[in-house]
Amino acid sequence: MTTPIPQNFVQTIAKQRGVTDAELETVFMALDGQSTATIATKLGISDIAVRKRLGEVYKKFQIGGNGPGKLSELRHQLLFSYHTDQGTSDFNRGKGSLLKMAIGHRQEDWGQAPDVSVFYGRTEELTTLKQWILSDNCRLVALLGLAGSGKTTLSVQLAKQVQNEFDFVIWRSLRSTPAPSDFLGSLIQLFSNQQKPDVPIDLNSQITRLVEYLRKHRCLVILDDLEAVLRPEELAGHYREGYEGYRDLIVRLCEVNHNSCVVVVSSEEPTELALLAGEKVRFLKPAISEEIAREIFQEKGLSPQDQELKILLSRYGGNLLALKIVATTINEFFEGNVLKLLEATALFIEEHISNLLAQQFDRMSSSEQDIAYWIAIAQSPISLATLREQMLVNSSLSDLLKNLDSLGRRSLIDKITEGGETVFMLQPLIVQYVTDRLVEQIRAEVLETVKTQGIERMRLLKTHKLSINVAKRKWDKGEPKISILAVVKNRLQVLFVKTTGSEEPLNILKKVASDLEDKSILEVGYARENLAPIISEIQR
Repeated sequence: MTTPIPQNFVQTIAKQRGVTDAELETVFMALDGQSTATIATKLGISDIAVRKRLGEVYKKFQIGGNGPGKLSELRHQLLFSYHTDQGTSDFNRGKGSLLKMAIGHRQEDWGQAPDVSVFYGRTEELTTLKQWILSDNCRLVALLGLAGSGKTTLSVQLAKQVQNEFDFVIWRSLRSTPAPSDFLGSLIQLFSNQQKPDVPIDLNSQITRLVEYLRKHRCLVILDDLEAVLRPEELAGHYREGYEGYRDLIVRLCEVNHNSCVVVVSSEEPTELALLAGEKVRFLKPAISEEIAREIFQEKGLSPQDQELKILLSRYGGNLLALKIVATTINEFFEGNVLKLLEATALFIEEHISNLLAQQFDRMSSSEQDIAYWIAIAQSPISLATLREQMLVNSSLSDLLKNLDSLGRRSLIDKITEGGETVFMLQPLIVQYVTDRLVEQIRAEVLETVKTQGIERMRLLKTHKLSINVAKRKWDKGEPKISILAVVKNRLQVLFVKTTGSEEPLNILKKVASDLEDKSILEVGYARENLAPIISEIQR
């Protein structure tokens, strides 16, 4: 056998993988460099039978792809296992080696991980995560939630607290969307102790190589910003074209036994995670925390009353970034008086927060955006039955449920069940952002209607009814809500000031509305029902 690995070692490793005696005999000959035809002749079997036996061995070593590269990958895996075993023995005997250096000294690569010298609370979440990783030996843990909820900071703090339990600690962001093969190659380079490794060409073999490292060493790998490699403008959780290798990587890391843990951080849940969830694969969404909110305000020299803090949490939810910006705003513009800000505005959304929310919204499919508009219009939790009743597009129940599930994967929507009925509500910040966006589009459509004196360019005014009745529920916050129609009126006031001209905008709008009176809802959607109250509001 040309490989320098002792046969008894290969036999031990092969038996651990469930390789049969017949398959082992065949693979010994293949590793010796003998051709399929030669092996077939010596064993008295067909070429097909030889290839079938080798194929079974490759499967048991989780080697994919086609061609002679599979045998090379098998040889590498066996060599890697043998040298690691020998290196561990050398370490135990006190002999120096490169492998001893890799195992005996923890290696850390924090990439562009943020500084966590200032960290608030999260005691409960950290305790849970450490239990999952250190005691329960989870292979994969996912931190999910909206941008700004503190997932990334939590992941770094977690890694700092458990790093002494691992041989390797690696933190990586996927924000720059590295190709799967490039990303895997960089990890293999790290695990090879910075030597120039023989990185396999095909993706499946690269994943297999990585898994071997994760088996031989105790590794903690944090993958932040996973949503960057997921497809935008479609239902959540599907990978961009050319990035499906990340799904294969995650599935393998979840299904295959190894000694390491991968922490995935994402504002969007990949579809495969729900199917993989179990004893070794778990999810956590950072909770809304009064403790953290109070610490954020105290750091800014603010001491909100309990009721004031409760209102702030109801408005901004678990978005820690928003709370930090609000605290700064209170100091700069409201003399440090929390109550003054609460009285001045129902919800303050600074430009940076608005940009983050825009990124979340723009990732949605058009059907998800339509549902978000309906919930924003309702200004209250809305039931599945009400959604189906109001939506003009005759989508199936299955499609509607898929869209609601997708919004849940994005952490944009909450489900509440009471009295046997399930209702859906958006996060408070999302409600405000979606409302602003809806009103701006409605304003633009009204202006376009006046300009063209027709409804040809209408979309939302046709598809969404701006005044719907939703029963008030006991979990409503009880704060006064301004109707969409009232906000639209405020945005249009400048245009619809009474003028002396015969073609004043209001008259044009009235004429367009009059022309719709004999039209059916199938022809014009909600255009007629929306223009009438808009005109009424403007005339007040």
